Amino acid sequence: MADPRPRDEKELDREARGLGGALKALIVETRSVMPAAGATGLSLVLVVAAMCFLASLALGAALSVGRTSSDWARELSAALTVEVKPVDEVPQEAQVEAALKLLGETPGVLSVRALTKADTEALLEPWLGKGNVTDDLPLPRLIDIRIDGHAPPDFDALAKRLVEVAPGAVLDTHRQWQAELVRAARSAQWLAYAVLAVVATTTIAIVTFATRAGLQANREVVEVLHLIGARDRFIAAEVQRHFLHLGLRGGLIGLALSVATFVVLGWYGHAASTFLVPVSGLRLEYYPALAGVPLIAALVAVVTARMTVLRTLHRLL
Repeated sequence: MADPRPRDEKELDREARGLGGALKALIVETRSVMPAAGATGLSLVLVVAAMCFLASLALGAALSVGRTSSDWARELSAALTVEVKPVDEVPQEAQVEAALKLLGETPGVLSVRALTKADTEALLEPWLGKGNVTDDLPLPRLIDIRIDGHAPPDFDALAKRLVEVAPGAVLDTHRQWQAELVRAARSAQWLAYAVLAVVATTTIAIVTFATRAGLQANREVVEVLHLIGARDRFIAAEVQRHFLHLGLRGGLIGLALSVATFVVLGWYGHAASTFLVPVSGLRLEYYPALAGVPLIAALVAVVTARMTVLRTLHRLL
């Protein structure tokens, strides 16, 4: 019976089956000189999955820390804070009014906002506890300032003028916090990249060991292949095809686990309100970078297996 569908639809269906078949053949291994069990079977798939999971977490952490620290540093560089402490000579409110007037006339200052006493108490509650900020505490008044990053004011001159109009005023430029934040972020990024290097080195060592073990266990098969005329490159191609499938399967499992982990962290970070530094999931624009982890894992497994099998065959035969 003839297919009643139009020709274009049948061609699209064949192309879809061809693409799906190619992807299935890439992931699902149908033939190999290496056995599905043993050192190169399911146990190695799980090990590669664990390595890819750790690599994805390290990569995602490095990307997230870098982006978050950049955002925080940018916000700190565009903001100043004036702390007006209570003094006996001038009432605190008068100091705040004088500081606001001076800041409003200063070139390079975009906006000025004086925080209320309730705002200051809310900032202290995470450390002192809710309801523990009493009225007898000598709380300073805070003034939030937004500056022009391209044409900032002279900080030293501004600090001196503030002291003249408000004796209890102290200008905080956040430069110390910014430097410490950048230094801590860089340390965290280097740590994440070091974890990536350790994971990659460990994966290479594991694949090397598994390849040698597989060849030793199937020495008779390799000898028979040589007797019927198979060359080392043919055997290496068969072995590297096996490790290509193995690396992709393990990589996809590790990728799925890492994506689930970042999704849970993102949900928990938004839901939790007790953290001083909230837990953050991975930004959407960084998920494509994680998709490269299984491909890199498969490439590392293939290259390592090929180099190992070519060296080992010279010693076996």
